[in-house]
Amino acid sequence: KRHDSRSICRAVWLWRQMWVLRCGRRAAVEAVGSSGEPPAKRPRTGDGPGGGAASSTKPVSELLPQELHDAQLELQLLDEKCADEQISLQQIFDKKRKAHFDTRRKHLRKIPGFWRAALCGHPARLAHPCEEEALRHIVDLTLDENKDRRGSYDITVEFGENGLFEERTIVKRVSFLDAFVERVEKAELTAISPEGAQVLEAVRASERPSVLAWLLSAQSGAPPGSPEDFGDVLRRDLWQDPIPYYLAYAEGGAAAEGSP
Repeated sequence: KRHDSRSICRAVWLWRQMWVLRCGRRAAVEAVGSSGEPPAKRPRTGDGPGGGAASSTKPVSELLPQELHDAQLELQLLDEKCADEQISLQQIFDKKRKAHFDTRRKHLRKIPGFWRAALCGHPARLAHPCEEEALRHIVDLTLDENKDRRGSYDITVEFGENGLFEERTIVKRVSFLDAFVERVEKAELTAISPEGAQVLEAVRASERPSVLAWLLSAQSGAPPGSPEDFGDVLRRDLWQDPIPYYLAYAEGGAAAEGSP
């Protein structure tokens, strides 16, 4: 399984926060050392005559030795450094893979209805039944991923000549601004016939997963009614190797035609 760039991004953000915390802790220690005076002791409740037993006022974070915190921090820093280097390595190999993706793309364009079959044949049930005929007009689907070190990506869908939609090419862009903030530029589709309008209305109103509804939505993750992260399924599974899902759909259709 390929490394999730968005997870790496979150890890790097955590590393930066931990580094700020560590630098602040060191600054406090240096400040005490430069003044030559230890920090003032905190009073304990219950001290003195009639005060009863003393109760600790230490913060929870001080219940464990500082050396343990430092050791754990060093482990996290090494993990995030490893993740950062993995991003660089991933981008290097993405460039090497591009020529092979382009070759595959040329061959897939020659297979009528390939992407419809691959999308409908995926076990996550990505496609809505009412859009299957519209998906038949997809002649190309392209992923441009890891556009930056945060894992931003574009998905481009090209339609052949059809009587449903005006646009021949639509693009959905997902940009990760930081570990927890994303910006989504949804695709746009304009119906040019009652059939096209019916498809768009049905997928937008339905709670079932839908390829077109996801492309037209301002979300990057799972659509309503789907447990799967739609963007991740496309990026980590379907785009990497769509052939098994095409064959599964084709074999299922052949079996249905041969059944009495």
